[in-house]
Amino acid sequence: MMVCIHAAVGAAVGAVVGRRRAALVAGIASHLICDLFPHRDYDIKIEAPLAAAMFGYLGKRYGIDSPQFVGAVGAVLPDGENALAVLGIIPKEMMVFPTDNEKRPWFAGHGEAIESPMSQIALAAISLAVADRFR
Repeated sequence: MMVCIHAAVGAAVGAVVGRRRAALVAGIASHLICDLFPHRDYDIKIEAPLAAAMFGYLGKRYGIDSPQFVGAVGAVLPDGENALAVLGIIPKEMMVFPTDNEKRPWFAGHGEAIESPMSQIALAAISLAVADRFR
């Protein structure tokens, strides 16, 4: 799933739980759930600016100390190890998140790759609406 979409979903989850610590944990859990659905991933050169834009938006709209922003951070944290592997900083075999390394006994699976990002864009729009609803 695109990083910016994980952030939007994390913002919604954070808004619903309403407390920063719970938002962080719920955001991480949302990453796992989102990764299980069919989705399209992009190169880090596309993902990074989109993620930066989403975090800029969330920070401006809700504040960096809000449950929405903290939920978004939690939702994106698991992709940190993906970034480290893509950049060659760690080997892929070291990845531990349940949707990242199929060689781990706790591997939960990963959603099928699809062409269109439209389902993810719709999920982001719904998530941002939910984040606003619980503002």
